[in-house]
Amino acid sequence: MKRNIAFLIPLFLTLLSLIGCGKSYFFSEITPIPEQTWTYANIPEFEVEVEDISAKYNLLLDVIHDADFRYQNIYIKFHATDPTGRETTTQVSVDLANKGGVWFGDCDDEWCHLEGFLQKDLKFTKAGKYIFKLEQYMRIESLEGIQSVGMKVEKIK
Repeated sequence: MKRNIAFLIPLFLTLLSLIGCGKSYFFSEITPIPEQTWTYANIPEFEVEVEDISAKYNLLLDVIHDADFRYQNIYIKFHATDPTGRETTTQVSVDLANKGGVWFGDCDDEWCHLEGFLQKDLKFTKAGKYIFKLEQYMRIESLEGIQSVGMKVEKIK
């Protein structure tokens, strides 16, 4: 019996270390979209406290959309306000599918989950609170088939 337990302990520790090897995010927050319809008026906002300005970061859009979504990509106005109050706005296109209509995200029969880059290799210039806003910028006011949108910040090592 003791021999079996001695064998299981290293196996358990190995499995535990493998489970912990997924991506870890400095910041991750999701906003559910009411009635799965993202309107111009619904602009999710995220507050991120940045202390390490020597590191680089990736900013990612986290979106869950209907598996029958009508569009290949999604346009976002990405607003960023730094700790001094200076705001910048960037238009970003995030591809959801390839030209053949195959989704890039992890999909089941109903929904697809995708992480797409908003900004890569960003170096923050000031420590403090940053405010990020995600504004849908498609040609239609009510974008149906979006369950949630969020933002993730990945610290690059």
